[in-house]
Amino acid sequence: MKEFKGTWLMIKTGDDYSEPELIEFYDNKVLHFGVRNESHNGVLSKNEIWVENIADTRFELVNANRIRFFRNGKEHKVISETESITVDKIFEVDYERIEPTKTDLSKMDIEKLEFNVQWNNEHINFVFNKDLDSSAIQEVNKRMRREGRKLSLENLDGTYFGAIYNNGVRETLIPIREISKEKLTLYGFPEKPYEITVP
Repeated sequence: MKEFKGTWLMIKTGDDYSEPELIEFYDNKVLHFGVRNESHNGVLSKNEIWVENIADTRFELVNANRIRFFRNGKEHKVISETESITVDKIFEVDYERIEPTKTDLSKMDIEKLEFNVQWNNEHINFVFNKDLDSSAIQEVNKRMRREGRKLSLENLDGTYFGAIYNNGVRETLIPIREISKEKLTLYGFPEKPYEITVP
């Protein structure tokens, strides 16, 4: 099981509202971990949430660092205001193997950097500890006493992540493969390209 060594991050899609999840393979089992709600000085810790037997799972290697699980489930479809149906569906869930971030910078140095990232026509303002919402949304958030969206720098076992928080709740972890003052490489995106580099 050498090809499954390490820790793998669940890749979230746009319609996935679950909390970040990690898996590890051990002794013919898949261990599923959550990320604790509070990080201490940006250092994350994980807690085991459930275990499954490898023999009971269906999965395939997409590439050396990405694995795809196939899970049986139910999909609810709304037909009208009064009618809906439930159909059986196989859901695909990808996990990306994480690795220690390559950098010579300290956490404080990284938090001062700002990058404009483009991925599949999406623009990501990769800047830490600042409000990511538009000024109009920020006004609405103020009136509703909401915190809005922010990017925090967090670390798990040497891997840095851009952690997206919405109203104080961690929604997504974006792993950082490499970061310097001039260059940023992010990976673990739901569709190709799975990795992007910003000069």
